[in-house]
Amino acid sequence: MITHRYHGSIRLHFFFKVSGAIALFWGIVWVLHMLFYGRELLPSNYIWVSFLIPAASILEFLVREKRQRSLSGLSKTQIWSITQREILFALVAIFGVIVMSKDDRLSRVFLAAFFCLYSLWVTWMNLVGHRMLHRYLYRRTQSPANTIVLASPREIERDGALHMTSNVPGAEVLGYVSYGAGSVAADPAYPILGDFREIGEICRACHAKLLLALGLDAQPDLVRSLQRLCDSLGMRLIWVDDKRDHFRGNLDAYQSGSSLLLTNWREPLEDPMNRFIKRSFDLVFSSAVAIAILPWLCLSVWLLQRIVSPGPLFYRQKRTGRNGEIFEVYKFRTMHVNDTPGAQAKVGDPRIFPGGRFLRKSSLDEIPQFINVLLGEMSVVGPRPHFVDHDSQFAEIVHDYSVRHFAKPGVTGLAQVKGCRGETDTHLKVRQRVRLDHFYLRNWSLLMDVCIVCDTAIQVIFPPKSAR
Repeated sequence: MITHRYHGSIRLHFFFKVSGAIALFWGIVWVLHMLFYGRELLPSNYIWVSFLIPAASILEFLVREKRQRSLSGLSKTQIWSITQREILFALVAIFGVIVMSKDDRLSRVFLAAFFCLYSLWVTWMNLVGHRMLHRYLYRRTQSPANTIVLASPREIERDGALHMTSNVPGAEVLGYVSYGAGSVAADPAYPILGDFREIGEICRACHAKLLLALGLDAQPDLVRSLQRLCDSLGMRLIWVDDKRDHFRGNLDAYQSGSSLLLTNWREPLEDPMNRFIKRSFDLVFSSAVAIAILPWLCLSVWLLQRIVSPGPLFYRQKRTGRNGEIFEVYKFRTMHVNDTPGAQAKVGDPRIFPGGRFLRKSSLDEIPQFINVLLGEMSVVGPRPHFVDHDSQFAEIVHDYSVRHFAKPGVTGLAQVKGCRGETDTHLKVRQRVRLDHFYLRNWSLLMDVCIVCDTAIQVIFPPKSAR
């Protein structure tokens, strides 16, 4: 029941949204053709463009996280983020094909009108339309399913049914049936109809069609007895095992056969497709940098070093990479040759030679790390690699510090563009960096990587005060 309703609602909402977008597309073409432009705007020129709208929508839907394919239960912020992605995919698809094909037959007025109205349509469908569809499907066309919630006194006090009804389309909760020892101290939102010994009589009296077993241990005898009861009364049984108390904040579930696998870490980059996309982006971007920027920058830095501080061009140092593996990171040498390689750079550090401060402040000293990216040791975007000695120090400050090693380290990162760069000389700075690194790991997307790269480029031109 739940699986089919869940996936059916997603498909129907997607169908209406795409169908509406196509109707909007051709409606604008017809209006402009009939009322304004006539022969100057031929509908035949727009046929191939109309196929890009569903193609872009399907692609965005496929690359979206599965838990966000249904908009039910998501916050307005999450829905707005998805809406922006959908609009961006359509925008890139249409303008990308126009640029590559050099097709100048499309009206600029049409493109402006379509994307304005398309943005409004997608926003309305995501924020309002899916709720209206849900209400129509399960409140009007069908009689609501009278629902009894079997729960422990603790779950009743927490009003667990309030959290679960949005996940069960068409459920109309009538009240609780208490299971287990203990009493309910607080008044729940739904009435307590009785205890487990009376569940059969309660279900018959209420003409219940659905039984939600919430927060109970799945003992075989209990499951079988409830299933027999529901089968005899023509009811559906849904077993709800809410593990929010076991996992802090970010529970992620995976169904494998009859087994439900749970983890407290969502990792989009463990998806092989996402890793392929990220690696492809790394190779394309780092190859462009290695060909267009690195050669002349190496020559310029080498000449500077010959004048003010002769020595090796590159500075190589051991850093911690993905899964805690040690590798050597490449940087332009910006300090005089010294015997304290593990010490962090400070404001006015005398080890930095003239001109080296500019390289550090503008982050140009990091450019050789694109060699590490090509070698597969780093990524363009990711948590910045730290000194090996500093890793152990920071792990004592933040207990889950080592989680940042789940992904490849990056030439730049979310923490750096948010201002967490320079010397990490306080516990607060360490916690801020780790918090942003963890956010990146949980919420990675290609769009996020592109935005971070753009922010980094701006900071190269206009270095922040925290740059050292």
